[in-house]
Amino acid sequence: MSDAYTLHISGAPPDFFDKMHALVAQLPAGALTDGDTLTVETAVELFDRVTLDAQHLLRLAVEGNGRALGADFRAQRGEGRLNGATTSIARAVKSAAEKGRWPASVPGVLTSTKAGTEGYRKTHAFTMAPALVPVFRAAIQRHDKPSAGDPQAIVGHLAELYEEMGHPAHRARELAEDFLDQHAGDLALWAVHRMAFRDQATATTIADPKSPRPAPATIPEESRP
Repeated sequence: MSDAYTLHISGAPPDFFDKMHALVAQLPAGALTDGDTLTVETAVELFDRVTLDAQHLLRLAVEGNGRALGADFRAQRGEGRLNGATTSIARAVKSAAEKGRWPASVPGVLTSTKAGTEGYRKTHAFTMAPALVPVFRAAIQRHDKPSAGDPQAIVGHLAELYEEMGHPAHRARELAEDFLDQHAGDLALWAVHRMAFRDQATATTIADPKSPRPAPATIPEESRP
């Protein structure tokens, strides 16, 4: 049995969408579709293009199985940043659509609800269509776990360390990226010294296999995670 419904809801309280989303979440995987399928590759392109705030909002939506609370975003990223995140996503969707990379049947990624108990003009929550959740979950996993040889692989490895320290996955990724941004110069210098050390060690071993190896280069204490 297959039925198609188009719902236009206005004036409903925020908890109405919570209840409706809970019912939709009970449906089996693949039960809901949005017409043309959004590919994981396109979702990866969008995720890579948007700001860190926008990435955080998308992560919240995926982790919430299609629902991201505005209060959670504000608590984790700060006040006054939500509008910039949604604008970044909207611009990325528009750019993909102009290039013919975005399905016409998918008007956007997130839909906002009206203001909730947090206060006037504060978005209560954002919802992601159930059919998009597994697509963006796979896209985020691909973003976080790049293929071997990818220069971004270090971000994934560092994020794993932060997760082992007890940080949630989305926060671990952000901490890793922030660390690399802040210490890019130190890491570049370390890489230069490291390559020089390897070249010196190789040359010393060839000349005298019994000679002691030179001391390896180290990252300054203040630059460590």
